[in-house]
Amino acid sequence: MCGIAGVFHYVTREPVDRDLLREMADSMVHRGPDDAGYYLDDGVGFGFRRLSIIDIEGGHQPMSNGDESTWAMLNGEIYNFRELRAELESSGHRFRTASDTETIVHGYDRWGPQVTNHLNGMFGLAVWDRTEQQLVLARDHMGIKPLYYFDDGRRLIFGSELRTILTDPTVQREVDPAALRIFLTYGYLPSPYTLFANIRKLQPGHRLIAGRNGVRIERYWTTIPRIDTNITVGDAVDNYTSLVNDAVDRQMVSDVPVGSLLSGGVDSGIVTAAMCAAAKKNSQSDPVQTFTVGFGDDFEWDEIEDAAETANILGTTHQSFEIEATDFADFFETSTWHLEEPVLSQSTFAYYQLTKQASEHVTVVLTGQGADEPWAGYHRYFGERYGGNVRWLVDNPLTHGVMSRLPGSNRHASRLRRATESLGEHDPLSRFVNIHSVFGDTDIASLLHDDLASDVLDVDAADPMRYWQRDVSHLDGLAQLLYIDSRMSLPDDLLLYGDKLAMANSLETRVPLIDVEVMEFVETLPANFKLRGRNTKHVHKLAASNWLPDHVINRIKRGFATPVDAWFQGELDSFLNDTMLAPDSACSEFFKRSELDRILAEHRSGTRNHRRKLTTLLGFELWHRQFIRGSKPTSSL
Repeated sequence: MCGIAGVFHYVTREPVDRDLLREMADSMVHRGPDDAGYYLDDGVGFGFRRLSIIDIEGGHQPMSNGDESTWAMLNGEIYNFRELRAELESSGHRFRTASDTETIVHGYDRWGPQVTNHLNGMFGLAVWDRTEQQLVLARDHMGIKPLYYFDDGRRLIFGSELRTILTDPTVQREVDPAALRIFLTYGYLPSPYTLFANIRKLQPGHRLIAGRNGVRIERYWTTIPRIDTNITVGDAVDNYTSLVNDAVDRQMVSDVPVGSLLSGGVDSGIVTAAMCAAAKKNSQSDPVQTFTVGFGDDFEWDEIEDAAETANILGTTHQSFEIEATDFADFFETSTWHLEEPVLSQSTFAYYQLTKQASEHVTVVLTGQGADEPWAGYHRYFGERYGGNVRWLVDNPLTHGVMSRLPGSNRHASRLRRATESLGEHDPLSRFVNIHSVFGDTDIASLLHDDLASDVLDVDAADPMRYWQRDVSHLDGLAQLLYIDSRMSLPDDLLLYGDKLAMANSLETRVPLIDVEVMEFVETLPANFKLRGRNTKHVHKLAASNWLPDHVINRIKRGFATPVDAWFQGELDSFLNDTMLAPDSACSEFFKRSELDRILAEHRSGTRNHRRKLTTLLGFELWHRQFIRGSKPTSSL
C-alpha cells in the first residue's frame, strides 16, 4: 500500500519539474511514510511514497527491469505475485527482489499492457515503457484502489489522490456541473467523475494508455456473468467456502503484522474466523488482533458487545472504543479532507477513528467490506427481486395516499416511500436510478439557483449506470442491479472511503470477500441463492456455518450504523445550520436558501427524515470549503 504520482508531457516531451514531482509525492506522505522514490526520463516523471509491507528491504520504487527499459510503480498488493513469478522465471525472467511490484515489471515485458489481465490484487499502477515511449495506468478489477488523472490535451498528470494533481498550480479548481448533477443524484461520485472539472477517476477494471497517438482508455476486465442454473446449493456452499479460505490465506501475506476490523456482523466474522484458521495452519503463534468502534449503550445499534463476543469465540486479541456526538463535527471535517470527494456514508468519521486505533498496533487489516453488493444484502434488493409481483399495487393511487401519511421522521418510512417510487418504474434503468437517488430530478430543479439549473439538469444522471447495465441487460433485474452496484457504488463509495481513511492513518486494508476469483464465482449464482424469501445473502450465510456459530450468523444486520439521525436533530443541529447556511457558504452559492431552510426545518421538526439529503449537502459544503476555497480543517489531521 503506497502512493503513486506522475506527469507525462506526451505531446511536447518537455522535462518534468523535479521539485513539483517531489511536492506531488510528499502531498500523500501518509500513504507512504517509510520511503520515497523518483524517476525522470524525457517528458515523464514518477514520484512514489512507500508503506513497507512486502520485501521491506528490497521493495524500493519506482522499479525497473534489467536494462531499465520498463519502469513501474504500484499502489496496493498483487496477491498472486508468487505464482506469476514462478511462471515468469520458468520462461527466463530473472528477479532481483522479493517484491510483488517486480512481477508487474517482468509481466509487462512479457505481456505488455495485458499484464493487468494476469493480476489478482488491489492496485493503482503505472508503467513507463521507454521502448514504445508509452505510459500505462491501471486500476484493479473491483476499484479497491483509486487512481486519478488530468489530461489537457498535451500532458497527463496522475496520482493515487486528487491532491497530487492539485499540487500543480496550473490545474484550475472548478466545480464540474455535470459531476454536481451526478453527486446530488447518488450522494457520491461514480467513476469517471470527480467534482473537479477536467479531473477524472479511472474506472474499475480499466487501463489508460498514453503515447505518440494521444490518450485512450480501455476496459481489460470484460467478464460477463453467465448464470449457472445447474449448480446445487451444497456445491455453491462448498465452492464459496474454499474460495474465501484461499482469498483470506493469500491476502494475509505480509512481512508486517496483520489484524482485522471486526464488527458484530457475519461478514467481518467470516473473514476473522478464516484468518484465525489460516494463522493456525501457517503456525502463527500470536492470536489475530481485532478492532471495533461503537457509540455506547444509548445507541440501539451499537456493536461493541457483539464484536467482543465474536472475538472471544474466535480467540482473538480484541480492542474496542467509543466515540460521541461531540466528536462528529471535527471528525467529519477531517474525513472530508482525507476523502477528497464527498460521500453519502455517515460512517466515514467512525471508520477514520477505527483505523486510527488499529494503526497503532498493526500495519495491515483485513475487513468484511463488500459482501452486500454481490450477495444482495441491502433492503433495496428485496424490491428488485420481488417488486414485479406487487407493481400493480404500487401503481394504485391509494397506495401513494397511504405512503404520504406515514410518520415523517422514521427512517423506515422514508425507505418505504423511496421503494414505492422506485417500484413504480417499469424501465429497469430508471428504476435503478430511483432506488439510489438522494435528490430526484424535481428536487434538483427546485434546489439549484436558476442560472445553474440548465447546465446541471442537461446531464443524464443515468449515464454511469447505463455504462455497466448494457453488459447485463439480458439478465434478470436483480442480477443487473447487483452487477452495477458492485462496479459503481461499491468501489466509489464504500471502498473509496475504506481506502482513503485507512491510508490517512498509514494503514493498509484488504477485502478478501471481493477477491476477483470470489466475485467471478458469486456472480454466476442464481438469484434464489442470494435472496430466498426474507433471507438475504443465502449461500453466504450457509457457508458461514463453516466458521461461525448460528447465533452470530443470524444477528440483526446493523451495517456499521451510526446515530447521526438523532444527532442532526439534537447536538449537531447548530453545526448543520452554521455550516450550510452561512452567507459565504457553497450551499448559498449553488442552492436556493428557501429550499435549504425547508429541508432543515422538516428534518428538525420530524415532518420528514432528510438524513441522506443533509449528509449530501453537508459533504458538498465541507468539500468546497476545503478544496475549492483552500480552507483546511481546523481539527487535528
